[in-house]
Amino acid sequence: MKTLDRIAIEDFLIPPIILMENAGIACAEEVMKFKPKRVVIFCGKGNNGGDGFVAARHLFNKGVKVSVVYFQDPSKLKPDALVNYRILEKLGVPLKPVYKADFRRELRAADVTLDALFGTGLSMDVEEPFRSAIEAINTFGKNVVSVDVPSGLHAQTGVMMGPCVEACVTVTFGRAKKGFRKKDGPRMAGRVVVKDISLPPQLLKGRK
Repeated sequence: MKTLDRIAIEDFLIPPIILMENAGIACAEEVMKFKPKRVVIFCGKGNNGGDGFVAARHLFNKGVKVSVVYFQDPSKLKPDALVNYRILEKLGVPLKPVYKADFRRELRAADVTLDALFGTGLSMDVEEPFRSAIEAINTFGKNVVSVDVPSGLHAQTGVMMGPCVEACVTVTFGRAKKGFRKKDGPRMAGRVVVKDISLPPQLLKGRK
């Protein structure tokens, strides 16, 4: 998927922030199907976390009470993720750094949990503080929706890289990942919803 994103950006001149915006909207739409009053979003260090920031904005704009737990110092976020983080700041959305967050309390208060910790780039075992966050999500989270890939699942092999979010819904982009059909994938991904985020159809044709 990272290769498809790169080609879309470099060859088709689609700004990455557009892909992020479309991904976040897609996730917010799926979350809204639960008719939530309160949503907690766990945002990781990369663009997956940026998708979560976008989703938070759209949910907030729809009147949902949103709380965001983030795992990266904002000054170290990638540019597009930082833009969306700063927008949330201006909107007054509660933004809580991981070292100040009470996972149990946040999860118990929410009707839906949006997992935006790791995407397709995960290639090593999950470490702290992500381990504790994932374990808390699996214990206390309600209506867990994962962004693109359940955090902790290898997108290609379907192998759990340590603790893995057990999603009830995974909103994935462009096409379903191979790992959803292998090993731990079917159990951890739950119901898979494939969403269009404006990747050119030439890139998706014939790929499984």
